[in-house]
Amino acid sequence: MRCLLVGLLLLLGLGTVQGQTLQLLDGKKKYAVVYPHYLEDRDNVFSFAQVMQADRRFRQSAIPVPDFLGNFSKAIWYRFEVQNNSPDSVWYFQVKGGYMHRLTLFQLSGNVITDSLTLCADCDMAERPVRSNNLVFPLKIRPGEQNVFYLRATSKALIRASMSFSTMQTLYERNILTSYGDGFLTALAVSLMLYNLFVYFSLRERVYLYYIFYILVTIVHTNLVAGQLLLLFPGLDFLNTSLLLPLLALFSILFTNSFLQTQQYAPFIYRIRHLMKVFFVIPVLLYFSGEYGIAILVVSVLMFLLFFYWILAGILAYRNGFQPAIYYILGFGALITMNLIFELKILGFITENYWIDSALYIGSALEAIILSFSLASKINFYKREKELIQEKAYQQAVNFSRDLINMQEQERKRIATELHDSVGQKLIVIKNKVLRFTKTGSSGFQQNPEGLAESVADAIQEIRSISYGLRPYQIDLLGLAQSIKSLVAESFDTLDISYSLQIDQVDDIKDPDLQINIYRIIQECINNISKHSGAKQVAIDVKREGGVLYIHIEDDGIGFDPKATVSGFGLKGIRERLHIMHGTIEISNAAPRGTFFKMSIPVK
Repeated sequence: MRCLLVGLLLLLGLGTVQGQTLQLLDGKKKYAVVYPHYLEDRDNVFSFAQVMQADRRFRQSAIPVPDFLGNFSKAIWYRFEVQNNSPDSVWYFQVKGGYMHRLTLFQLSGNVITDSLTLCADCDMAERPVRSNNLVFPLKIRPGEQNVFYLRATSKALIRASMSFSTMQTLYERNILTSYGDGFLTALAVSLMLYNLFVYFSLRERVYLYYIFYILVTIVHTNLVAGQLLLLFPGLDFLNTSLLLPLLALFSILFTNSFLQTQQYAPFIYRIRHLMKVFFVIPVLLYFSGEYGIAILVVSVLMFLLFFYWILAGILAYRNGFQPAIYYILGFGALITMNLIFELKILGFITENYWIDSALYIGSALEAIILSFSLASKINFYKREKELIQEKAYQQAVNFSRDLINMQEQERKRIATELHDSVGQKLIVIKNKVLRFTKTGSSGFQQNPEGLAESVADAIQEIRSISYGLRPYQIDLLGLAQSIKSLVAESFDTLDISYSLQIDQVDDIKDPDLQINIYRIIQECINNISKHSGAKQVAIDVKREGGVLYIHIEDDGIGFDPKATVSGFGLKGIRERLHIMHGTIEISNAAPRGTFFKMSIPVK
């Protein structure tokens, strides 16, 4: 991103600005060194004497603060002149040291070296003459004197020296507010991180863990760039932008896919997640192989790609109905915006002030706050979804109960009708015969006993048929397999429907509730085929594999749309029975026509 930013600024016509001697006029002001002359030392072999002899080879920077990202020189020499027109003789030269490794400053009066000092940005803080988050060189410049300065800079990341002169009072006054503000913003981000750690232990959702590690790495990197990290943790001097940014990218990718549920709401982002992770392994390998310049260049390009990945993921998820994605977009958008402001400040295109100096901290804090809101919004989102699901389930249960009551009433009405119209009528006939025999004498009964016996037998058969509809007696007498065979034969033989039946040994299923539910499911499927399908051929396969019973029923009828809303109680009853038994059902169109039911039921 830095390469693109610098290139864009150059394309906009920001040409070379003629350098001039820096005038120190007032000790209460800060004077930035802009548009310095520089010399590239590709192999880091130039001595100061050689640099002095190559003075004509220095080129003036085309931008306020030259950015050597993508330049593979191992060292850069800067040259600038300073004229002290103030009454102060003690000045401090400050370099933003977040990216630097080792800096050596040479001070010349005329052609004589009056002072030189080497400072290490990623070494022991106690070796610095001024314990500050930046590299500070104490200088003596007599009033009215003009000095020439040479600065040699090396880095394990990019070489970019943001340089300035100020007195100690000005340096302290400007840095103290920034330090307090940065500390507050860091504490705020840490507090949110700890809060979400507590939420993680409560909910055990990985998205909170990814968020915690992402914010932690962000805090570490922000303090590293600002030079604050070594003040608190000198032992972390091995950390570098080329190492931390890939780690930050990894956790951000994990957080993005977990929070946005990209598998459902942004499938494209979900598919490329592993490719993005592999990309960020490349700069780490380059760094450990000693290719620092290439490593930071690759990281910068990949971070620009990651910014696009963040925003695209949020937009896709939001467009596909994931409302908490709006907070995600705002959070990462704030971070990207503040990073852009920080880059413009470092390059010298924005005047420094407290808010600009703390852009990285502000961006990280805003992101942490907004992402915390997004996690809370996600909880509310799922809470609302759960409530809607519960309401829908409750309404389905109410509808099912109502249908069940109606079905029970219909069944009672059917039984009452059959008892009244069939059994009742036969019993009336028997009663009338008995009364007639009684009036005419026993001789009538003796002459026609078969007629009365047949009437009694018919009444008994009717009662058996009614009771068989309530509870098939064959299950208790013959077993489940034979009951299913009898059911299929009696149903299809009377309708002239060809059928094939394959059934495994299922009589060892001892649970009576399981038996009757399996029987009723097959019975309901047969009833649907008989009444609605117009089928001529039916295939029924009941097989058992391990602890699962599979029921496959296929017909060649007219079929129906499995996704269509079914108003009847039959299919609802089948689904409800399967739900009670923890079973599943799949309904599809058979080829070339008809319907295929595939059910599975766990059995012991």
